[in-house]
Amino acid sequence: MKNGKITIKDVAEYANVSPSTVSRVLNNYKWINSEVKERVQRAIDELHYVPDFTAKAMVRGRSQMVVVIVPIIDNHFFTQLINTVIQEMKKYGYYVVVYTTESADEECSFLGSSICQMADGILDATSLKELSPLQEIKKPVVLVDRFFEDNTSIDCVMNRNYEALYQGTEYLIGKGHQKIAFLVGEEGYGIARERVRGFRDCLKNYGLPWRDAYFIQDCWKTEAGIRYASQLLELPDAPTAIIAGNNTLTMGVLEAVRNHGLVPGREISMIGFEECDEDVQVFSRHGITCFCLDTSAIASTAVELLLGRMNQPGKSSGARLESLDLHFIERTSVCTVK
Repeated sequence: MKNGKITIKDVAEYANVSPSTVSRVLNNYKWINSEVKERVQRAIDELHYVPDFTAKAMVRGRSQMVVVIVPIIDNHFFTQLINTVIQEMKKYGYYVVVYTTESADEECSFLGSSICQMADGILDATSLKELSPLQEIKKPVVLVDRFFEDNTSIDCVMNRNYEALYQGTEYLIGKGHQKIAFLVGEEGYGIARERVRGFRDCLKNYGLPWRDAYFIQDCWKTEAGIRYASQLLELPDAPTAIIAGNNTLTMGVLEAVRNHGLVPGREISMIGFEECDEDVQVFSRHGITCFCLDTSAIASTAVELLLGRMNQPGKSSGARLESLDLHFIERTSVCTVK
């Protein structure tokens, strides 16, 4: 046997079959004699043959690979999302490549890379502020937990964010709260916009004023939750309740409250977001009233939409929007104001 990279022709000679037979074995063709299949597989193993992934993809027209783009990987929501996507895609024989970036420019560069060009589809919790880079790549794409009002071409899976914030704000008002603060992530991905709209509309419909001091946007990490919640609690006219706009902010608000010697549900009320299994134990222990996201359902729905697009590449239709309900869990972190 020659030195250097083993080719499919080498495997064929070693197994005493044609290269096309080796190709059929590699591609799991059904109608292959079991003895021949075993002989080819033994040759592959003994020669340590590794198929040329790129060439195989070009021949088949598919790479059996999908890309998942997320802003960060150390947030439990995205970790659970990725894990579910991997497990679901495995069922259909797909590999999953995960790419993380919080930069729109970096994401645009990645979308033009050979990895994305080779991928059969993309699931994107995007950092982009506009859709055009995704529309230009001519690949099936599904937006995950992202929403653009002008989107008419790309499928999207998200939660009913407007309804959730309206419900949460209304719940606090029903408990007698009129000084309600809201911490939320930056504008641009649709999620924050819808949550802010729900919060604002509820205040307006109940005749409560909008207070700029009680509204802080462009924050979504735990450290920001600690810092801004501390500022709110130290105001001369401090809010009686705080809504944290995601799970990491909820953790930050909780820490700030405890640092100030307060107990949620006694001296201060708070509502948060429980976005993954890892949040449940902490929020339960501290009695945090919250909205619960079904992260696995988001991931599974996104996979279903993407597979539908990949399996019908020529089919043209408008963008599908799948909106999932957020489950409201009432615990002990909200008290009644008399």
